[in-house]
Amino acid sequence: MKLASTEQADFAGSVGALLRKRDPLERLRRAPGPRRFDAGLWSELVANGLLEPAEAGDVVTACLVAEALGRAAAPLPFLSASVAGALVGPAGGEVTGLATYGLLAEDGTWSAPALEFRDGLVHGALPFVPDADVADVVVAAVRAPEGRRLALVRTSDAIVEPLENLDATQPLARVVCRAAPATLLPGRGDALATAIEEARLLALALHGATLLGLASWLLDATVEYAGRRVQFGMPIAARQAVKHRCASMLVQVESIRSMVLELADAIEAGADDRALVAATMMAWTTEAAEEVAGGALQLHGGIGFTWEHDLHHYFKRCTVGALLLGTARHHRARVAAALTA
Repeated sequence: MKLASTEQADFAGSVGALLRKRDPLERLRRAPGPRRFDAGLWSELVANGLLEPAEAGDVVTACLVAEALGRAAAPLPFLSASVAGALVGPAGGEVTGLATYGLLAEDGTWSAPALEFRDGLVHGALPFVPDADVADVVVAAVRAPEGRRLALVRTSDAIVEPLENLDATQPLARVVCRAAPATLLPGRGDALATAIEEARLLALALHGATLLGLASWLLDATVEYAGRRVQFGMPIAARQAVKHRCASMLVQVESIRSMVLELADAIEAGADDRALVAATMMAWTTEAAEEVAGGALQLHGGIGFTWEHDLHHYFKRCTVGALLLGTARHHRARVAAALTA
């Protein structure tokens, strides 16, 4: 496992500093409900190179950035934009505007039905598209006469149907295409299949890093709260049961960190077993993040259940995050299949 360099950590630290200054949850805190996209903050982050590490294949730095965004529970389309870029570039295209991807099925796996492509138009529906509410274009798989291809569909030419979602910081939508114009990308065959798989692995790495950021904030917030919350004349942090729960949360957070960095290193090195490493990481990380969120909610007591405390955003995002790119059961099945092949 390759540890992050000082330069990589400093870059992610600059992202974290900007997020702390701009407080991306402030809009949701002030007016609960659907996400109100902060286009100014997103533009500032992109101008400062937010998407460049993933584009350059620097997966470790991209994961550190995702962790910083997770610590802020930032309602920004970093994951979807990074994955869309990883699909479009190797497929021979170029993204203009904010892009997302439409390869997810309703169970979070990369098995969405391909759109039908005829005479430059696409027909069909993409069931599970992240950040489609703010994206300009969606990268979708299509069935062309010569086989499977990728195509770009502008959201303005499709019907975007928001889905009911527990997590307001990461909206999902169903995108319906009824004779929508589409731009077919040149990539095809084995090269395209490889590009899609590499983008899938990047998505898992960035998602795991985001869960790491969420879990690390939950741990820090819980330890701080337990140290100042007094019951029966003493801080609850002095109680053995509370100490044990916080220690367990720490073990889970650091385990997530190790597994995310291991996957980032495997992807950068082109390791033969990187798909197995990704499935192993996801099988552990999704459930570990949920455990940390549950512990934080419990140890915060009554205040953890209130709308006024930020904890509920982190709890909900960890809960939805456990399903977003396939369940732990799905990834354990992939691990078993790889080990028994």
